[in-house]
Amino acid sequence: MPSPLLLPLLTASAVLLVSGAAKVRDPASVDRAFTSMHVPAALDRPFVRRLLPWAEIALGAWLLLASGAALALVGLLTLGLFLAYLALVVLAVRRPEPADCGCFGAVGDSEVTMATVWRNVLLVLTAALVVVAGLRDVSVIRTGLEGSAWGWVAASVLTSAVAVLVVWRPTDTHATAAATAQPELDEEGDFVPTPAPRAAVLDEHGTPVLLNTAVVSSAHLLVFVQPYCGSCAVVRPLVPAWDDQLGPVTVRAVVNGPPTLIDGLDQLRGRAWFDPFGLTREAFGAGAPSAVLVGTDGMIAGGPVHGAGAVVEFVAEIEEHLRDAGVLNPSGEGEPVNDELVSGELVSDDR
Repeated sequence: MPSPLLLPLLTASAVLLVSGAAKVRDPASVDRAFTSMHVPAALDRPFVRRLLPWAEIALGAWLLLASGAALALVGLLTLGLFLAYLALVVLAVRRPEPADCGCFGAVGDSEVTMATVWRNVLLVLTAALVVVAGLRDVSVIRTGLEGSAWGWVAASVLTSAVAVLVVWRPTDTHATAAATAQPELDEEGDFVPTPAPRAAVLDEHGTPVLLNTAVVSSAHLLVFVQPYCGSCAVVRPLVPAWDDQLGPVTVRAVVNGPPTLIDGLDQLRGRAWFDPFGLTREAFGAGAPSAVLVGTDGMIAGGPVHGAGAVVEFVAEIEEHLRDAGVLNPSGEGEPVNDELVSGELVSDDR
């Protein structure tokens, strides 16, 4: 019977190959992960980002082909890599803002949680057993060593646990909220304004802001973002310009995290609200990035729309509507308007 140490060896190889292949197919996910996970500046280099997926693939292939001292060496390299990953996820899960590791692309859950920590703990254990396999001359090629039944059982449990935690995806409360908060359409397919949920955010100084009260003075376009999100990085710098060009509509970035994050988001000063626990984002059924328009009557006038491209298009539609209504002059600068133009009927398309 082959040695039970083959199972951790095959598990580590499979994880590396799947992870590397997922990153090669989506290089942007690596960029987002490096930013979101706060990879140290010494390692956060373009060539490191591009090399990492191929390094994982090379290690995964080497695990299948090596034996003896060579296998022990690649096992040590794999152990070092997995320990580094574990350190990053432990630090990430302790931060107040959510983080996205993008570890396995679309195969598993990318948000860093305690499940991610335990998964990486098991991967470290798996890599340690690969080193043992190399020292005992156990390899995929050399499968002649016998193993006891209990060893096979223990190794099978380890393999199953790693597989479950790699592909396990918890119920996405934000996605569920979005699914249940789709815009209502009338018989002609036009948008029907609905009441905005009662929600509160914090301003840059930590003072609570009740959204239902804030929108009374002007319609508000809420742009939901996360501080360390690649797609959000496309939208965040545009918020100040949108706030200037949409005239009567106030544009605010709603950042998922505490007000202390403003120190790293200078471009949003004066135009940012904070949602420390993500409750407001969940109430609106919004993702990151996403946007929703709330009129002065407290009704949702458009959205939520999801994704950087959809948010940009949504803003362009609002601007066009305001210009057609004579609210904006050709240069895009705002002019005084009446309440009707900033009410829940501001956007009445098929969103």
